[in-house]
This record gives sequence, C-alpha cells and structure tokens, in this order.
Amino acid sequence: MNLNKCLEGLKPNSRVNSSTPDKSHIWLMVTTIPGLEDVVLMEASEKLSLVEAKPRFCNIGGRVSLKIPREQIERVFRLRSIEHVIQLIKVFEISRNASGLDQIYRGVYECEIPLGLTFRVTCERIGEHEFTSIDVQRVAGQAIVDKYGRKVDLKNPETIVRVDVAHSFCIVGIQKTRKSLRIRYPRVFQHYSALNPIIAYAMLRLAGVKSGDRVLDAFCGGGTIIIEAAQVWENLDLLGIDISPKSIEGAWKNSESAEVKDKVKFIVGDSMRLEKVLPADWKIDKVISNLPFGIRSGRLKVIPKIYTEFLKSLKPFLRENSRICLLTVHKKLMENISKKLDYILVDSKQILYGGLQAWIILLKPKL
Repeated sequence: MNLNKCLEGLKPNSRVNSSTPDKSHIWLMVTTIPGLEDVVLMEASEKLSLVEAKPRFCNIGGRVSLKIPREQIERVFRLRSIEHVIQLIKVFEISRNASGLDQIYRGVYECEIPLGLTFRVTCERIGEHEFTSIDVQRVAGQAIVDKYGRKVDLKNPETIVRVDVAHSFCIVGIQKTRKSLRIRYPRVFQHYSALNPIIAYAMLRLAGVKSGDRVLDAFCGGGTIIIEAAQVWENLDLLGIDISPKSIEGAWKNSESAEVKDKVKFIVGDSMRLEKVLPADWKIDKVISNLPFGIRSGRLKVIPKIYTEFLKSLKPFLRENSRICLLTVHKKLMENISKKLDYILVDSKQILYGGLQAWIILLKPKL
C-alpha cells in the first residue's frame, strides 16, 4: 500500500522512498498546533508547488503531509504556520502491546536512512501502548546501530532520526529542524501567558489582515501578535495596548529584538476603557487579541465583565467591514456576550493551546 493510501486515511504499510523513488519530489511531515492544519495548507499552497497534501497525516492532529519539488525544501523553513519539518522515510502499522517494539525494531532496520557519523532518535508517542517513548527510542536506536554501526550522540548529533508512534502507526523520518520554527527572535521579555507566534500568525490570517490595515491588540502582553504582523505584512498601522506598564515595556524590548520597533506602537491602557486611550475618530480594520482566561490567575469571576466591557468599549472604533479575531477558552461566554452586544459570529475554530481546548473566534460588528 503506498503513501497516497495513507494520505487518504487508510492504513499505511510502505516506504515513502519506494524501489522506484521519485527523485524530483520529496515527502515531508510538518507539525503545527492541532486545529491549525488548514492554515498550514493555505500558506503552503501559496508559497510552495504542492503536488499532494493531507491536513491530518495518518489522522493525527497537528501533522500535515506535503509532497513538494525537492528544490523547494528550503522554502518550507520559511513557513510561519509550522513548528518542525520531518522528511518522511517510512510509515508502517504496529501493535499497541509489547510486541510492537519488535515490529518497530524490524521496521526501522529495514529503512534506508541517510545518516551522518552520529545520530540520535527522538520520539513522540500518541495514544495508549504497553511501552513508552523511551522504549521506542531504545529499540529504534539499536536497530540503527545494528544496521549502520553509527554512534549515538544525544547532545549534538549529525542526524536526528524521528520515530513517532501514533496509535497503531509508526512514522520514521529525518527531522530537518534543530529548533522549533515558532522561535522567531530572542524574547527579551517573557510574558506569563505569552502566545505561540504560530497561533498569532493564524489569527492574523483568519482575520484577513492585508497591507494598509490598522490593527489593534487590546491585550498585547509582550507584543507577540503585533510583532508577528510587523514581520509578515508591510504598510500596517499597528498598535498594542495593555494595562500593565511592565508588559508594555517588555513589548517594546521584544519589538527591538525582532527588529520591527519602528513599525509598531505600544501604549499603556485599559481595554475596557478604550475611549480614554484612542482618539474618537480612530477607526480599526482588524482587532486580534489573546484574551485573558482567568484560569492561572484565579480570576474567573471577572472574565465576563472584562469581555463585556471590552466589546462595548471597542464598538465605536469599528467600521462595518472590521473584523475581530479573539482567542479564548470561554467559547459559550464569548458567543453570548457578543450576541447581546450586536456582534455577528463569523466563524470559530477549536485548537489545542497549552494543553487546553481553546477557540479562535471571528466576529464582525452589526452597525
């Protein structure tokens, strides 16, 4: 059974590089935030010559398979919606009991793996099994040593072999990324609820940000959303507001580290009283914010008031075609509040964020 069958959701059981490999193309698996697979496909289709793609590789959230021309591999590392890039070698079925380890050993041993002088095996295991990720790394590593005689180097290997186990599948590949692509710049200031830039990028895209837009983040924290926008789009009017002077100071430091300080603006202000911060005639095209959840801070009781007063305060600064893209774990609460305040729910998308089920909610004003 070939990889195309796997991409169609069927059981994979063959090498990606078959006996008659297509040397002009390469199969990759890229990882992202579960729930943002469609954003990866949108970006990849714009920036790459996609031959084939599947948003949930082997039915796993946060995994996307891409078949692209081999000469475009370097472009993949410039995608902003992904974390890691793995060159696929083989996908095969295994048992979830202890015998699965023997199957992993044999499957890895049969692979043709392009290795440097040293290697290490890394594993991500999804589902319930009678073995651990450490067990997978051990048997896969032993198979490579037995076949190739290469040395293991856990700290600085020439090759990172990825052997993931997802339910009844084993996915073997070469990890091409040494660090996560979500790291855009050295964060000088680390906000306690700093947003993953991949989610920030997805929210900006889902809001439809385009050149010439005026963009507001009313809960900017360390400035992730505003900085991401400045790095991707040209000719934006970007403003971040936060009630914490420490956060605003940190946002400025982060923008300098990201080399976009001259493209952004951060000010101290209350998101529930925007009229005290913004000029009365200031109109916003896009509002993108990571809202407070109130979980870690223990302030759940004040969340309804914050959401309500924020949306009330925001309304006078919106145009008919303005869009508001918000991240929250309180989906029903946000839907109820926005409906009462005459906002229209355009769309909502569930993602996995820091171990929590969260939603990206897209609104537009009913003016």
